[in-house]
Amino acid sequence: MLAESIPDSTLRSDLPTYLTAEAVICVRLDYELPKDVPVKVRRFVFRKLKDNTANRVEFGTTLFSYVVDARPTARTITERVQRYRRAMKLIVEDPEIQGGAATFKGTRLLVHQVAGLLQHGVPEAELREDYPNLTEEMIEAARIYVQAYPRRGRPRKPAWRNAKPLSRQRVQRRTG
Repeated sequence: MLAESIPDSTLRSDLPTYLTAEAVICVRLDYELPKDVPVKVRRFVFRKLKDNTANRVEFGTTLFSYVVDARPTARTITERVQRYRRAMKLIVEDPEIQGGAATFKGTRLLVHQVAGLLQHGVPEAELREDYPNLTEEMIEAARIYVQAYPRRGRPRKPAWRNAKPLSRQRVQRRTG
């Protein structure tokens, strides 16, 4: 339904499909708008944003009046795209390095490994101490990369899952 509401939302029709900047803003606005806003109003707002490149759209009926300001959403999207592009300049996926896994340029540090350590609560200072080549920009790039490209598949089972127990003890229940 959303794709039908956004006029001319794609740059290419073959795979992969890329959205225009206006379409990304419309998708974000659709997420942010209250769910009770009618489809007719959403389509009107998206069309106005596309046609006029207006920052503020007003739609009025006899009962309700809607005002949508796209500037905060556009600012957020622009800032996030810039952060993503800066992050991707620090990361390389070369088949000759670490089997093609995402690594930081000029190092053999795996991006997902650094992000995993951060997710498990390792402080940034400790990471920089353990990996002297790691910069704050690289740490931020790891966070951004993992959000954009999460690992696929099921998580690995813990090593202890298939291990034999260290000891066994039989306990009898009390009856009565």
